[in-house]
Amino acid sequence: MDLHHLSATELRDLLQRGETTSSHIVEALIARRKAVDPQVRAFVVELDEQARARAQECDAERKAGTARGVLHGLPITIKENIDVRGLDSTMGLAHRRGKPASCDAVTVRVLREQGAIVLGKTNVPQLLLAQETENAVWGITHNPWNLGRSPGGSSGGEASAIASGQSPFGIGTDIGGSIRIPAHFCGIAGLKPTVDRWSNRGSATGIAGQELVRAQMGPMARTVADLDLLMQAVDPRLSSLGDPAVPPLPYGGMQSVDLRGLRIGLFDDDGFLRANPALRRAVRRAGELLTQAGATVVQFTPPEPELMYVWLAGISADGGKTLERSLGRDAVVRQLKDTMRIAHMPGPLKAVVGKVLAARGEKRLAKLFGVLGEKPVADYWSLTDRRTQLRRREFDMWNELGLDAVLCPPHAIPAMPLGTSGDLTLTLSYAFRYVMLNFPAGVVPVTRVRSDEEVRENPADRLERRTAECEIGAAGLPVGVQVVARPYREDLVLALMAAIEAGARGDALYPATPVDPA
Repeated sequence: MDLHHLSATELRDLLQRGETTSSHIVEALIARRKAVDPQVRAFVVELDEQARARAQECDAERKAGTARGVLHGLPITIKENIDVRGLDSTMGLAHRRGKPASCDAVTVRVLREQGAIVLGKTNVPQLLLAQETENAVWGITHNPWNLGRSPGGSSGGEASAIASGQSPFGIGTDIGGSIRIPAHFCGIAGLKPTVDRWSNRGSATGIAGQELVRAQMGPMARTVADLDLLMQAVDPRLSSLGDPAVPPLPYGGMQSVDLRGLRIGLFDDDGFLRANPALRRAVRRAGELLTQAGATVVQFTPPEPELMYVWLAGISADGGKTLERSLGRDAVVRQLKDTMRIAHMPGPLKAVVGKVLAARGEKRLAKLFGVLGEKPVADYWSLTDRRTQLRRREFDMWNELGLDAVLCPPHAIPAMPLGTSGDLTLTLSYAFRYVMLNFPAGVVPVTRVRSDEEVRENPADRLERRTAECEIGAAGLPVGVQVVARPYREDLVLALMAAIEAGARGDALYPATPVDPA
């Protein structure tokens, strides 16, 4: 089998047995990139010569018996906004070019200390705030399953590179689904850890200082075992030496988790927006597989279906001023234009537009107009308190029901066509929920869309009509499910994901990767 087909753990085992070398792996991945990246355009920085030199060093160290770290000699890719020494972190902004990072992000430094070889950096949407990966600096990244579809955002370049076999695993960030959405869209696995489980020092953002909801770095890979390997490598005890925000609490690993007797809540509709039939089918299938693994799966109705409006109200509370400063002289990309326009509307005008929309039956869109825009400090503090109360309410509900974890869709639809995400912000309710609540959440591939699942019945408003349009032609696209656990239980999230993966792999519609661009 070609080396680019193998997972990171399989490559590690080959290296440990002396059946391949880091140099061979790096050359195989460079060759794969040259063959497929002109179509998907996932990479924005290629570090071929550095990777080759480091691979030779790793091979020499292994031969001499001085190999170090659990990732020794394994290649990895890094999302563009994460600092890599000597490289820009532009977030897709032209005015940030030519300002290379003076040092690695803490997480990147730990990865290097564990022996990882950085292959390059991968594309992001402008300012990391879109479900497509497009910007004026690096262009558009395509989904390898269907080049007319989005790979997701904001870690879309990372997901596309991994799904197309250009990288075995990588590092992304997630503030509203930015790891989980690309994992779902591209048919790979991804994990958003509890905030500060990994260091976020050295991760650029366009909304610095906004901490009602915080972004979190996390791993992305083709297999759950590879996510577990990265979680073991990025030891919080090491990260805490470079970042005071990281609690030096060890990660135990998914292998020690016993699923028997666990109680798992399941929902396939969050009460805000119906998920596509393929996503609902995937959640039910995942529930079956967890039942077979010894867990008890029960129906769960999450509280506060509209909690995403708190996220949107908070992130826009400065009226877009921080984003404007981050943009500088760069023009805003098409995916963000409508959101920025609403945020800048005078309050009285937004109120009028909201009333008109509500009268036309567009209640969801009307409420979006109502929450976006500048707010007094007192209102922002109220939003922060509201966030905290919502977090506690769901946590208490889990305790009342005896839940160890929850299983649900990661999104309302499969990968959307390129150019459509600007109208689809409110499809993010499933992903927003668990970043708002700061529960660790992962996505694992389960199935693909069937041709009879492309039709959304009786769309009720503009949002549902737009989602229905995006679902047409979705047959064959990958579908993932979301697994959520209590804070700091990333080991449980991955153990449940691994059980789902093991069972789903035998299904006829399992979305195996790497995939050749189509």
